[in-house]
Amino acid sequence: MPSADRRRPPSLPVIDRARCTGCGRCVAACAPRVLSLETVRWRKTATLHDEPGCTGCSLCERRCPFDAIRMKAPLPLLQAPVNLADTA
Repeated sequence: MPSADRRRPPSLPVIDRARCTGCGRCVAACAPRVLSLETVRWRKTATLHDEPGCTGCSLCERRCPFDAIRMKAPLPLLQAPVNLADTA
Protein backbone atom coordinates (compact mmCIF):
# COMPACT_ATOMS: atom_id res chain seq x y z
CA MET A 1 0.00 0.00 0.00
CA PRO A 2 1.45 3.42 -0.92
CA SER A 3 2.51 5.68 1.90
CA ALA A 4 0.27 8.69 2.62
CA ASP A 5 3.17 11.16 2.67
CA ARG A 6 4.37 10.44 -0.89
CA ARG A 7 4.46 13.42 -3.19
CA ARG A 8 2.16 13.46 -6.19
CA PRO A 9 3.92 13.23 -9.55
CA PRO A 10 4.02 16.41 -11.66
CA SER A 11 1.95 14.66 -14.33
CA LEU A 12 -0.12 11.51 -14.75
CA PRO A 13 -0.95 9.48 -17.87
CA VAL A 14 -4.37 10.11 -19.38
CA ILE A 15 -5.39 7.41 -21.84
CA ASP A 16 -7.53 8.23 -24.86
CA ARG A 17 -9.65 5.10 -25.06
CA ALA A 18 -10.67 5.88 -28.64
CA ARG A 19 -7.02 5.71 -29.77
CA CYS A 20 -5.84 2.91 -27.45
CA THR A 21 -5.64 -0.49 -29.18
CA GLY A 22 -4.82 -2.50 -26.07
CA CYS A 23 -1.43 -3.54 -27.42
CA GLY A 24 0.10 -3.43 -23.91
CA ARG A 25 3.33 -1.63 -24.80
CA CYS A 26 2.66 1.04 -22.17
CA VAL A 27 1.93 -1.63 -19.56
CA ALA A 28 5.21 -3.40 -20.34
CA ALA A 29 7.13 -0.09 -20.14
CA CYS A 30 5.69 0.89 -16.75
CA ALA A 31 8.33 0.10 -14.11
CA PRO A 32 6.09 0.75 -11.06
CA ARG A 33 3.34 -1.40 -12.69
CA VAL A 34 0.54 1.14 -12.23
CA LEU A 35 -0.91 0.57 -15.71
CA SER A 36 -2.89 -2.49 -16.71
CA LEU A 37 -5.12 -3.67 -19.53
CA GLU A 38 -8.84 -3.85 -18.94
CA THR A 39 -11.48 -5.39 -21.16
CA VAL A 40 -14.82 -3.65 -21.56
CA ARG A 41 -17.33 -5.01 -24.03
CA TRP A 42 -14.74 -7.25 -25.69
CA ARG A 43 -12.31 -4.34 -26.21
CA LYS A 44 -8.97 -4.05 -24.40
CA THR A 45 -7.64 -0.66 -23.33
CA ALA A 46 -4.95 0.52 -20.95
CA THR A 47 -5.96 1.98 -17.61
CA LEU A 48 -4.16 3.70 -14.74
CA HIS A 49 -5.15 1.54 -11.78
CA ASP A 50 -2.79 2.95 -9.12
CA GLU A 51 -2.57 6.74 -9.44
CA PRO A 52 -0.61 7.25 -6.17
CA GLY A 53 2.00 4.74 -7.33
CA CYS A 54 2.70 6.58 -10.60
CA THR A 55 6.09 8.33 -10.72
CA GLY A 56 5.18 10.58 -13.66
CA CYS A 57 8.16 9.35 -15.70
CA SER A 58 6.11 9.45 -18.97
CA LEU A 59 7.74 6.28 -20.32
CA CYS A 60 4.28 4.91 -21.11
CA GLU A 61 3.51 7.98 -23.24
CA ARG A 62 6.77 7.62 -25.16
CA ARG A 63 6.23 3.89 -25.80
CA CYS A 64 2.67 4.22 -27.14
CA PRO A 65 2.82 3.95 -30.96
CA PHE A 66 -0.76 5.23 -31.30
CA ASP A 67 -0.41 8.54 -29.38
CA ALA A 68 -3.13 7.38 -27.01
CA ILE A 69 -1.41 8.62 -23.84
CA ARG A 70 -0.85 12.22 -22.77
CA MET A 71 0.73 13.31 -19.53
CA LYS A 72 -1.42 15.83 -17.67
CA ALA A 73 -1.01 17.59 -14.35
CA PRO A 74 -3.21 16.00 -11.68
CA LEU A 75 -6.06 17.97 -10.20
CA PRO A 76 -5.09 19.75 -6.98
CA LEU A 77 -6.02 18.07 -3.72
CA LEU A 78 -8.92 19.74 -1.98
CA GLN A 79 -8.26 20.89 1.54
CA ALA A 80 -10.85 21.14 4.26
CA PRO A 81 -12.01 24.75 4.72
CA VAL A 82 -10.59 26.56 7.72
CA ASN A 83 -13.06 28.24 10.01
CA LEU A 84 -11.23 31.35 11.27
CA ALA A 85 -13.78 31.84 14.05
CA ASP A 86 -12.57 28.59 15.64
CA THR A 87 -8.95 29.78 15.76
CA ALA A 88 -9.59 33.05 17.64
